[in-house]
Amino acid sequence: MLLVLLVMALAALAALATGGRLGRLADHALTGLHWLAAAAIGQLLGSLFGGTAYPVGLIGSAVCIAVFLRENLRQPGVGLLALGFFSNAAVVALNGAMPVSAAALTRAGLSPQVAGPRHELVTATTTWPWLGDVVPVALPGLGQAVSPGDILIAAGAGLLLYTGIGGSGRVATDVAPAWDDLEPSRANPAIRIRRRSEPESPPDHPTK
Repeated sequence: MLLVLLVMALAALAALATGGRLGRLADHALTGLHWLAAAAIGQLLGSLFGGTAYPVGLIGSAVCIAVFLRENLRQPGVGLLALGFFSNAAVVALNGAMPVSAAALTRAGLSPQVAGPRHELVTATTTWPWLGDVVPVALPGLGQAVSPGDILIAAGAGLLLYTGIGGSGRVATDVAPAWDDLEPSRANPAIRIRRRSEPESPPDHPTK
């Protein structure tokens, strides 16, 4: 989750720096947000009760997320979100918890142990361990191990936010256009028309 928030923050800053506006998010409204709320409730209840309630809540949450993603699949980045969510849901459903690599935790500067029922260390019996938290993120004070699904979710969320704000990919510059770049008049190609963004040239004063 920390990786997703970090990528989204960087995407928002990049979009704003390249001409984007937060107000443009209203023009890219997502549909079916109640499915996301249901998914969050399912994961919350599963985490509170633990045991078999956790994988059941996660599967129900995955179904709700699948419906939401299907309704918004044409939005940029939603395809990456779908792949990320499904890869995480698949490895958890197969193992009953998210497998975590002890080596990845060590490389991220963390203790090679997990806490809580939602994670377990990778062992020889782990199914599809390469979909677990095996990618170390060594951030100062924020080290963590993430899964390939988490990376896809972060990339999809960042792309969705960037395009929603309207980033152009180019940094805006306030360079005044040169008179040589002015468009010629259609009536007389020899006469050039001043653009609206250009200041008027001072009038010529006759010499005495």
